[in-house]
Amino acid sequence: MAFLDSVVRWVSKLCDRIAQAGLFAMLLLTTSNILLRKVVGKPIYGAYDYVCFLSTIVVAFAIANCAVQKGHTQVELLVARFPRRAQGIVDSITGILSLSIFSLITWQSIVLAGDMRRAGELSMTSLEPFYPYIYAIAFGCALVCLVILVDIMKSVVKAVKG
Repeated sequence: MAFLDSVVRWVSKLCDRIAQAGLFAMLLLTTSNILLRKVVGKPIYGAYDYVCFLSTIVVAFAIANCAVQKGHTQVELLVARFPRRAQGIVDSITGILSLSIFSLITWQSIVLAGDMRRAGELSMTSLEPFYPYIYAIAFGCALVCLVILVDIMKSVVKAVKG
């Protein structure tokens, strides 16, 4: 389990670095677009589409690292008062529900991306295909599934050992 945990953490951190690069690219693109519009009078064609695509990459690739760091909102006011074994059971149930939701999102993102690829869906101005970015969402959610799976294993150990 420790090996899987370290691999998932490493991949999540790598994806977070990609998300950071995407955020920086959004900053450069937006700034360049504004400057070119003001100085030259010609904006970057399709800048809005590219910013939208980059924001998809930022969110999809940052979400797993957020889950690894427990950066999401979690209310433990009541559960923190439970015995260690009960906390493990509650965490396991919550993890199973979260895994179910993210598995469903992953699956449906793959289905949607395939449908959009077959249909040839393109963005309006830049004429870029949508499906690679939807596959990126699927990848990010699949990575979150792995993070949750590792957390479930830890919670089960916590529930069993008490």
